[in-house]
Amino acid sequence: MMRALVVAAALVVSPTIGWAQTDKPAPTIKREAAKPVPASDGAQMYSSYCSACHGKLGRGDGPAAPALKTKPTDLTQLKKTHGGTYATKEFQDKVTGAAMSVSHGSADMPIWGPIFRDLGGSPELRLFNLKQYVDAMQMP
Repeated sequence: MMRALVVAAALVVSPTIGWAQTDKPAPTIKREAAKPVPASDGAQMYSSYCSACHGKLGRGDGPAAPALKTKPTDLTQLKKTHGGTYATKEFQDKVTGAAMSVSHGSADMPIWGPIFRDLGGSPELRLFNLKQYVDAMQMP
């Protein structure tokens, strides 16, 4: 019963869960599916757009994670697993879908580039502030 409640809550938070278990391509997510939050607030963007899968602390253990085919990336280990640095361009390419990979940008993950553009303002500012927030999560 509790698992069903967690998955049901994740469906509300993350519009991707309904198709994450299939081999079908990700549907286009409309602006209405992503709650507009200020582009200047990395923490609020992370909470609204990323935490359902990546978890509140970025460890890949969000409430929607068990329903996904591929475990979400532990965002606290990005610098450690990438030789001590995680380039802004690489981060942006993963989030926007420019660099499709199994762990990010696949059917398990919404491609945020078009969504960020549809939300208005500056997609680049959103990506910059989101990366700053994720950078602050890094474990030594």
